Amino acid sequence: MLRLPAALPKSAQQVKRTIRPLGLLVKRASFHTEPKPDVVPAVDTSPRSPSTFKDMLGINKPNPDLETTFYQRELPANLVRLASPEGKQLFRDAMENGQAEGFFPLSGNYTTQSEPSYCGPSSLAMVLNALEVDPKRRWKGVWRWYSDELLDCCATQEDMKKNGITFNEFACLAKCHCDVVVKRASEITLEEFKQDVESVTSRSDQFMVISFCRKTLGQTGDGHFSPIAAYNSEEEMVLVLDTARFKYPSFWCPLETLYESMKPIDKETGRPRGYFLLSYDFDNPPISLCKGNRNKDQNKVLPNKENNTKDTNNTNTNDNNNSNKKETKDQYTMTEESIQPAKLNWSTLAQSFCKRIPENMWLEKPRTLEHVVQLVMRNVPPEYTAMLVNQSRASNSQSPEKAEEYIDCLMKDTSHSPLYPTVFHSLYPEKKYSPDEPADTKAVFATLFVLGSPRMLYTSLPRDLQERLEQCRNDDSMSSVVKREVDRISVEVSELTKTFCTCGPGWADQTSDSKPC
Repeated sequence: MLRLPAALPKSAQQVKRTIRPLGLLVKRASFHTEPKPDVVPAVDTSPRSPSTFKDMLGINKPNPDLETTFYQRELPANLVRLASPEGKQLFRDAMENGQAEGFFPLSGNYTTQSEPSYCGPSSLAMVLNALEVDPKRRWKGVWRWYSDELLDCCATQEDMKKNGITFNEFACLAKCHCDVVVKRASEITLEEFKQDVESVTSRSDQFMVISFCRKTLGQTGDGHFSPIAAYNSEEEMVLVLDTARFKYPSFWCPLETLYESMKPIDKETGRPRGYFLLSYDFDNPPISLCKGNRNKDQNKVLPNKENNTKDTNNTNTNDNNNSNKKETKDQYTMTEESIQPAKLNWSTLAQSFCKRIPENMWLEKPRTLEHVVQLVMRNVPPEYTAMLVNQSRASNSQSPEKAEEYIDCLMKDTSHSPLYPTVFHSLYPEKKYSPDEPADTKAVFATLFVLGSPRMLYTSLPRDLQERLEQCRNDDSMSSVVKREVDRISVEVSELTKTFCTCGPGWADQTSDSKPC
């Protein structure tokens, strides 16, 4: 410790003698603080040392598993976080203007996708639960509920985990569970998109799921699906409930920017993305390809009374009877083996109507109605005819008795159509038709399908065949029950081709610049 003199020096010599020791002390202190490179400081490794305690807590050593992981991403500057003060104000204004009606049922069923590539199924599950649709399938325990991992009828879980789903696959998946209107970005204007956004955000019985490119929004990644929940018309901002909450929170996006994000070409399909308008008609439930794979009893076709009668009086051998029974079972019953979700889907069915049937009509050039019916039914999967039966039953399922009465009436009235004998002969060329015998189930619904199928299928037929078909369609004796089913099938097939066919009117011109089906 440096000690100062007890009294101030009285002369310069005394001052000099006092300062000199101070200088030596400072010089020695600076000399001893210089580092010694050859000396390694000792580390206390005793169990009680702070360093050892930090090692036990994992503070000193970085976790190698976290080096390649992320915790969320920062939103780009042009997007507004819903939970921010600005985002909350945008929501308050939207709610006051009645443009946040869909937010409440969606937020009450907000779902974070269970897999990084499950944005499509997760968005659909959220909407179906918001619509309060009963999946008629066990989720967990005793509960029925929609979850993204259960929506796998148009693509396998393995494919979805690896590649996600495309725009068409989402349309297929949605069509199996609800009513869907599909709109491609290349086919709509900004004004139409704005009107649809305003419509769905002002109601709670229809929702929009948008398929967009994240890169256009300044986000990382590429294709993504998410529902729309609200719209601020004053600022023209749209609220996106991002299903990948582990990556981005829910955010407000400028309307025009969101519209532009649907336009980039998807490298998987070669087409732009778009959006879907989803709703549910409880009186007319959709035809589902998924249920046919899980519920045998629900998807059994009605027993063929005519065939049962024939079997009891048939003089053929037992082997022939067994063969006929096996064939009947294969044609009339939808089993787990007969429907492969990844193969039989709405897209492949649509290709039958917009490509395969017209092409075969052109190549084979049928000259009789029997040939036309054979060609059509050859290209339509038998499961689809079975589903038409089930759809007719489901649309009139006030009670099992009334459903059976409706089907009996439908079969009887359809068998009186002038087209029915032709269809019967084309399906059973070895049998003799008799109007006194009970109606054949397969022939009835094949007749309904031919009557309700789009006219574009028959444009290459000779004029006399087209006129005969048109006479059958416009038959004044057609009952109201038959007309209802024909109209329903017509709408079903038309919407199917409109949604999933990419060829357009030039389907037959394989040399055209348009994309093939």
